[in-house]
Amino acid sequence: MFYDLNIALPEAAGKPNGSMSSQEWARVIQTIEQARELGYGVVALNQVISGKLTPDHLKIWTTMPNMSNAQLSWSLQTGKRTLKECGSVSKVSRNSIRVLRRVTALISEADHGHSVSGTATSNEYDLVAVRPLNEKMLMAASGGSWTNIDMISLDMAARWGFFAKHKTVGQALSLGYALEISYQGALDSSTRHQWVSNTAAVVRVTRGRNLVWTSGVQRAFDLRSPYDVTNLGDAVQLNKDLTKRGVSENARALLVHAFTRTGTLRAAVAVSENKRAMKEDGAPNKRARIEMR
Repeated sequence: MFYDLNIALPEAAGKPNGSMSSQEWARVIQTIEQARELGYGVVALNQVISGKLTPDHLKIWTTMPNMSNAQLSWSLQTGKRTLKECGSVSKVSRNSIRVLRRVTALISEADHGHSVSGTATSNEYDLVAVRPLNEKMLMAASGGSWTNIDMISLDMAARWGFFAKHKTVGQALSLGYALEISYQGALDSSTRHQWVSNTAAVVRVTRGRNLVWTSGVQRAFDLRSPYDVTNLGDAVQLNKDLTKRGVSENARALLVHAFTRTGTLRAAVAVSENKRAMKEDGAPNKRARIEMR
């Protein structure tokens, strides 16, 4: 199964009590449908926020129109997360697509990172990512300052003002964090050179490990098929097998990490209630399952 874990929402959606017009939601739905046509089984809608994450950021998700052939991970009525088991992510019916929700926090100060680390609001998202805006915040994110995050995202089309160092990135990999490469910057001729330079640097220090390739686009026209994404690896000297893992195996592992963050006790044990294994008085009998993750 192929994954695109970054279909970008408009900038206004990242503001507390933000709003999206019906035309903007229509474009999002069109992009989701295009992803399904291209062979993706799971996509994530990415809400980028600046500053601290608050419960008001969740309100935008109740305004999305209902769409056919899509299985959402949250309730359109309440905005609450309904997808609780990682195994359910890949259980997508034929001609359908699983839609997750993701939050990406732009981190310029340490307090911004704490707001997305293990709070009740951040746990309502299927994926939590941070985008450090300076070297100090990159070192903090890679060193585990915010333990309840899943992925570190860098703007591959921008000039960073710092280098991606082996030691810093190696810490992130050792903690199980994924690093995101969005190909949006490669589509624009004005940013393509910078995108290649930054992406090649990340590939070099990671040796292709724990990389997740995403689109980062808003328009359906800009989406590329999983096999087109695989070919992009040639531009940064990454072999096709490792690039393909970035839209398949590595993305799947990222979702397992995300479920572990919210669905297990200290990332070790997940308790799954078997309703048929409950006694009439509500007490669990010996058939109640405890699943080790």
